[in-house]
Amino acid sequence: MAVTVDTHQRFSDAWELFSRTVRRLRARADRLPGGLSVPQYHLLEPLRHADRRCVGELAEAAGIAAPTATRMLDGLAREGLIVRAHSEVDRRSVLVSLTPAGAQAIEQAHEVVDAWRREVLESLEPGDREHAAALLERLSEVLEAQL
Repeated sequence: MAVTVDTHQRFSDAWELFSRTVRRLRARADRLPGGLSVPQYHLLEPLRHADRRCVGELAEAAGIAAPTATRMLDGLAREGLIVRAHSEVDRRSVLVSLTPAGAQAIEQAHEVVDAWRREVLESLEPGDREHAAALLERLSEVLEAQL
């Protein structure tokens, strides 16, 4: 079934509105509890349930380039939130682990992010909540297929 012009325009307008809103939210977000910025939180969040991850995995999960992740990790190491070590299997691979202070910072930040997401979800009508989750999942699949 072909997409009508009106449907395409409404989707385009909604996409732009949503994108602008997300950019504004990110710009307003300063520091989360624990002292992490939102980009730092996204970089370290995969370590919440893993002892260590390689820099490339963290960068990919955060949606940033590996050199950008490395620069961010440099600062986080200086702050005492992470430690890095070369892999015993592949010396070219650098593994990142949280320090106790880093684990505390990521948990504090996660609590705030999770509470905010819950608040957003609860602001939707009950019938829209499941649809919203399904639509976000489907849009992610479609976009990932284009990468």
